[in-house]
Amino acid sequence: MIGCDETGRFVVSSDCAYCINVWDRQVAGDSNHPPIAIRTIFEPFKGKGEIGAVALSRDGKYLLAGGGIPSEQGSELKLWSWTVGNDFPDGSITLPTRLGRIKTIHFCPDRDRRNQFVVTLESGVVFGAWDCKEQKLSIQVPKRHGFQDYNDTVFVENTDRAVSVTGAGMAVLWSNDRKFSDGVNRSVQRKEFLKYLHLKYASINVVRSCDEKIVTGDDDGEIRFYDNSMKILYWFKQEDLEPIRTLSFELVESRRWKTAAAPNEEDDQPPKEEPTEKKVELNIEDIAPKDVSFEARPVIVRGFVSATKSGKIYDIDIVYNKIQELFLQSPSIITAFDVHASRSELCTCDGNGRFVVYDLQTKSMRLALDVPIQRTRRGRITTLSYSPCGTFLAGGAENGFLWMVEPNLMILAGSSPLQFTGEKIRLVLFSEDSKHLVCVDESNTITLVGRVKDDWQSVGRCVSHRLVDLAFLGATDFVSIGEDRHMVQYTINSDETVQLDALSIVKRKRIEQSAFPTALLVLPGGSQILVANDQLKFKLFHARTLEILHTFLAPFHDGPARHLRQLPGEDYFLFITNSNIYLHHLPIDGNPFKYLAVRGHPKRLKGLQVCWTVRSAFSFGEGDHAVSMWKINTSPLLDNIRHAGTGLDPFCTLLPGGKRGCYVREILSLFFYNQISPKNNDGDAELTLRDAMNVQDVPNYMRSIGFHTTEYEVRIVALSSICNKSND
Repeated sequence: MIGCDETGRFVVSSDCAYCINVWDRQVAGDSNHPPIAIRTIFEPFKGKGEIGAVALSRDGKYLLAGGGIPSEQGSELKLWSWTVGNDFPDGSITLPTRLGRIKTIHFCPDRDRRNQFVVTLESGVVFGAWDCKEQKLSIQVPKRHGFQDYNDTVFVENTDRAVSVTGAGMAVLWSNDRKFSDGVNRSVQRKEFLKYLHLKYASINVVRSCDEKIVTGDDDGEIRFYDNSMKILYWFKQEDLEPIRTLSFELVESRRWKTAAAPNEEDDQPPKEEPTEKKVELNIEDIAPKDVSFEARPVIVRGFVSATKSGKIYDIDIVYNKIQELFLQSPSIITAFDVHASRSELCTCDGNGRFVVYDLQTKSMRLALDVPIQRTRRGRITTLSYSPCGTFLAGGAENGFLWMVEPNLMILAGSSPLQFTGEKIRLVLFSEDSKHLVCVDESNTITLVGRVKDDWQSVGRCVSHRLVDLAFLGATDFVSIGEDRHMVQYTINSDETVQLDALSIVKRKRIEQSAFPTALLVLPGGSQILVANDQLKFKLFHARTLEILHTFLAPFHDGPARHLRQLPGEDYFLFITNSNIYLHHLPIDGNPFKYLAVRGHPKRLKGLQVCWTVRSAFSFGEGDHAVSMWKINTSPLLDNIRHAGTGLDPFCTLLPGGKRGCYVREILSLFFYNQISPKNNDGDAELTLRDAMNVQDVPNYMRSIGFHTTEYEVRIVALSSICNKSND
């Protein structure tokens, strides 16, 4: 949900249940500055249902939110004077249960009634107002007249009327109740039913009042214009005929004049020179469309924006006869994407088999290619990968096809598509020298594809474990992790004089006891491998011996880490969880202040890539028709680390009482008691207390504070100590 004040500077947005944000679009008067969230309200309904709608008053003073559980205790309205900064709402009121859930909220646009609002619910309409003197929120529910399935309601500008639209194609008009029109209480002008009109047989989804006209949008994709008495003036349909979901006139001013077009350069006689200060202007009434009345009056209304059910957004201006689609998106959901290694370039593929290359500097489409994906035979492309040199692009499909594309021209390369399996290809990855390509399918088979005489051919195969992720250690070596809790190292033999398999397994090592690995990353230098698992741990392994080096706690707020991505030349890496995107500082030491996160998707994130030429990250999620672009700023994370302190301070702050709390004191007491316990005594020998203990004593110490380790974990601790000594 989203709304704004009349100037468009302050914007309110909300998710389904968790928080409401107020954004400032003009920081320090700069309209080009990115919006900043200046107020956040967490859990406005305290877990009692979802947020149904939010709105800002036209003067930007009041924030109104509606939500709750309508079937149990009725929907609830809460109002904040958000500029004051109160944590609790200034007023709240519960609506009757019979009215159902809240659909929309709109404030009155008239200058002397900006504290009034109207709420549209499934089975009724509620008019209300905020009395700032008495600090009271009051509402009025007009008498029922048998109408159901209300979709939207707005105040008609500069009148005492309001109009509602329904799913049955009805328009219901409300006017001031004459019995209360002269009352003393002017906080709520009571409304009564005036009349209804059956406008059409399709559902009318949205209604707006602007420039002395009432505008509606319906399921037929038709936009109609009425006067304030609901007499039809003009209508038109969009080309795609998709249901209209939103109309917005908020940020576009009325235009009364149009500059005449420049004369054609191909005319025989050159135009006469005229002073530059004299501009020929045409009255906008001469070019505006005419209404359907006998007088054929011009229909003058400002430009507006409409959104359809499928997510398409249009910029519409009926005066200039312009309909332009904004934010061109894929007609089908995004199935895979990747970024170029050295250029500001991104390639996406959708469910229709359409490859699209975008220029990230201009954020515009550069090239496109349609491939026959054979939908009936599971032909959708599920994974994409650029080669490190940037001259090749590979896409793996559900039916086992491997599409090789030249991204500079967006043409198929060689004998593409290749097919060496009938199973779904889950992962493709180029080697560091771009001479080989590794493909992983659903049958747990790894296929090595090589560049042979300007074409790509399968040169080797091997059956491995149920692979989760893989990464190259060099031009000919790569490792993988799988659901069998093992890490496997492979090597590529490109020497034809040696009688060896082109692809072979070198080493296999069990890395987990009960957890399942979810992602891996080769850290800078190539000597260490970072592995994340589903028990919210990060583990470091030696890249050559595959022995474990360290185990650290990973972020534990939103599921296990996936898709680990290193920032080139920086001590940072990114990863995603179920719905969050994390930025983590290296080296990893378990410090919880070394990472920050942002909400990346309302459902589930499916992919993440980093393009350092534009210093941005890219992601897409479940059901998305577009790829999200995130600007990376490491300064807040550095500030977070600096303020957290050094040594044990960041870890102690996680315990109640901090470094001087009872928990830390008890841990220290047990630490020293473990050194003077009878089992460590040698009779009357003098004891020396140290600030460190032997590795073999760590399991007993952990058991003393309530953490009972398994024998496998004890062996891992001992192996970690041995590996660290050998590395030193």
